[in-house]
Order: sequence, then C-alpha cells, then structure tokens
Amino acid sequence: MGDLTANFSRHEFKCKGLDCCGGSDPINIYLVKNLQNLRDMVGKSLIITSGFRCRKHNSSKEVGGAHNSQHIYGDGADVKVPTGMTPDQLKELAERIPAFKLGGIGLYSTWVHLDVRKNGPARWDMRKN
Repeated sequence: MGDLTANFSRHEFKCKGLDCCGGSDPINIYLVKNLQNLRDMVGKSLIITSGFRCRKHNSSKEVGGAHNSQHIYGDGADVKVPTGMTPDQLKELAERIPAFKLGGIGLYSTWVHLDVRKNGPARWDMRKN
C-alpha cells in the first residue's frame, strides 16, 4: 500500500543524494498517478531507482544528470525494467499513457526514464549497441 497511490509511496521518490538536501521529496503527483497507470498495465511492481533530485545531487559525479533535468522539478523518475521485460517493451506501454507520450521517455540498459515535461515530447536511447 502506498501513501501517494495504491502502489507508490513518497519515500520512493526522495532525493538519494548524500550531503545535499537531506532526502527532500517534492514529487509531482501527476507523475506518480501516471506511473501508477503504467504499473497497472504492467501488472508487476515498478521499482523507482531515482525520483526527485536536488540540484546538488543531480550535478554530482555519481549522477551526472542533465543541467535542466526533469528530476530537479519532481517531474521525472527512472524505473527499473521489470524482470521478463525489455526497455523497449516498457517504453511501448508508457507510450500508451498520454502524459508520457507527450513527455519524456529515455531508454537505458536496465531502466527507463519517464517524465511529464510540459515542453513537448522528448525521446532518447542511451543503451550501448
């Protein structure tokens, strides 16, 4: 049971940086609700590997996040690809959700970045070929 949606809790989205903001968590509930929709479609738990990131943590060597990352606004999350799925399969399901279709979807080898950006769709693939 989550405290934000049926399956997601605020602590899953807090900043994981050390020596920065103390685990702040100003996450966009619109993002969380759409992640819940995706989780319902997948039929399996979705593990959030990164949610909100304060600017200090986002720019750290550990993360190396983009300067204007959606994570710093609480509008983005990285989701571990569930066992038995590929990043492409998770992306295909996310594309069926209008908030993600109009937002950002980035593919990585073991996770997919999803965001609810307001400045149009963005797509990228950072997997090694």
